[in-house]
Amino acid sequence: MKFNHSQASSSTNVNPSSLIDDLNLDSLEADPGKRVPIAHYNPQIKDEVRKHYIQKGPCQPKMDSYPPTEIGKRMRQFCKIWFEGPYSKWLEYSVEKDSVYCLCCYLFKDDFFHGSTSEFYTKTGFRSWNRALERFCKHVGDVNSINDK
Repeated sequence: MKFNHSQASSSTNVNPSSLIDDLNLDSLEADPGKRVPIAHYNPQIKDEVRKHYIQKGPCQPKMDSYPPTEIGKRMRQFCKIWFEGPYSKWLEYSVEKDSVYCLCCYLFKDDFFHGSTSEFYTKTGFRSWNRALERFCKHVGDVNSINDK
């Protein structure tokens, strides 16, 4: 069955008849802003999709400059240095949406920790660059957080 992207709504309200059954690893999007939610894959192939993204690692395009956005009368933008240090294993950047996402949340949120993270790390993307480090720290959470591994 082919997937119609316009059918993608809430990952918790996926119609079982619209699940993606065919797995073509070459067609899986690297850009997190363009990915089909994990919940839209048939349970029999979800682990293969997860394995593919885990092996590839987070999408972290290193660009000379990222698009500026006016926030509070100042121009702000994503900083590639954020790919280093404590965020390096999960932080992803979407060139398409000029926003960041969390690889761990994309891969496991629906199955293991409902509602414990904001939608912007999985669906809409986060782009409040003026508060990024504060929000990244908050997102990582405590020592036993899924992002702390």
